[in-house]
Amino acid sequence: MFVLLVACGPPTVDARAVWIASQRDKGGARTLTIYDAGRLVERELLPADPGPEAEVLPLVVELDPRGQGALVRAADGGWQHELGDSFGTLRAGYVDLAGERTLPLALPASLAPDAAGFAPAGGALWWTAGCPAALELVPLSPRVATPSAGDTGAVVPLAWPLPVGCAEVWGAVGAADAPVVFAVQGVPENGSLRPGPGGHVLALRYPRPDHGYDDAPALTALGQVRLPDELLLRLPRARCAGPGPSCGLAVVDPDGRTLSLAGVGACGVWRWVAGEPAVECAVPAGGPSWRSPDRLIAAISPRHYVFREDLVIRRYDLGTGEHVGRPLIGDTSELFTRTSVDGRAVVFATTRGSALRVDEAGLELLSVEQAPCTGAQPPVASPNARYLAWTCVIDGGADVGGLVAGEIVRVSSAGMERFQGVPMWALAIDDDGDLLLHSRDDQEFSLELLLPPAAPRNLYVLSADGELARVDALEPDPELMRGMGPSIYRWIAAQAT
Repeated sequence: MFVLLVACGPPTVDARAVWIASQRDKGGARTLTIYDAGRLVERELLPADPGPEAEVLPLVVELDPRGQGALVRAADGGWQHELGDSFGTLRAGYVDLAGERTLPLALPASLAPDAAGFAPAGGALWWTAGCPAALELVPLSPRVATPSAGDTGAVVPLAWPLPVGCAEVWGAVGAADAPVVFAVQGVPENGSLRPGPGGHVLALRYPRPDHGYDDAPALTALGQVRLPDELLLRLPRARCAGPGPSCGLAVVDPDGRTLSLAGVGACGVWRWVAGEPAVECAVPAGGPSWRSPDRLIAAISPRHYVFREDLVIRRYDLGTGEHVGRPLIGDTSELFTRTSVDGRAVVFATTRGSALRVDEAGLELLSVEQAPCTGAQPPVASPNARYLAWTCVIDGGADVGGLVAGEIVRVSSAGMERFQGVPMWALAIDDDGDLLLHSRDDQEFSLELLLPPAAPRNLYVLSADGELARVDALEPDPELMRGMGPSIYRWIAAQAT
């Protein structure tokens, strides 16, 4: 049950954030706190088997790409819903933040946290299981019926048998703006997957109704094809709905119509239009160096690719062969790439302040201003990729309330804004430029966690017009949480909606 804590006035951020309180009651229960566009609510996490073993590792908490809900798993020995594992009992559940419900999940035995993934368009969680393999998918929309197993109460996933092989050789990549996933047969390589020569590919549509209620959900086949019998490579990891083995396997356009893969030899980029009988060569090898497949960042429409060579960004039109390029000022060591939630735009920025956005219409220089930024955190981007924000350390800065000063940087088409004050950490920024942050005790940074090592002190909102307001005192302190990836940690997980 949700418990209303406080009704927050403006300013607010159109975002959802979750964190777990470090304190537990006598039964071992933890409190999951949710920030929902200005409202603070609580959800109680009950351990099935309280005991010392349940305290060893942090819980896995991952928000879906559109901030509709959070997957909560145990990386230790105890939480809410049973999950078979070779090392003992694990638990998993999906906390639906929009529909205010919890879905118990029974994930396969020994499934690593990053072996399950959210569909990029939201509304589904998928994994591969079994030998022979099957793609299993749980629809997450409250408009979709979710039958449960009588013995465990866990949601029964939709299953689609895959043609050959076992689960570990199959990955899936999805569209960012359509309920479509492509299951790709691959070759395991250093903990990841690359497309397998001659491998099978299936395009499947999953239920995500915009209107009405689906009481008989099912996966629908959109087509099947074989990959060329040639060496295929991984692509840069520009956008993934989780850092699992499938990240970089291929790129899918936002409409879910095409799948593109990197090739070696006569063809640089192979492309399959779902439903067509064969994979075609979209970008032949031997062209200009910027068109090399290892420089392909994204497909922002069924006909437009984005390539990056060093700091030169290009949009390439497959239909006409036209390409438009523009350089970004800065250093590649300071460069970050962020994709809009709908996958139709990509923004490139250096932590010195320059930023460039590319979409189907063209390239737009958001900011050309430059200023040093020591100890920059990875930037957060708004859902439409028109705002970016990050924080910096001010070397030798004046004390603010006994703390060395920090700096917040916000970049948009209006240019670059900088705000000095207590040290902060950016969590999410919405399409109006309102920013959710937490303050820090100091400016220390852990290379192991890639986070400030001390728990956050207060939750703040920086509005688009520069007003800073405290939202919550974060008492008790948040507990460290894991992301889906083995090296990803968070104090607070946040996503603009």
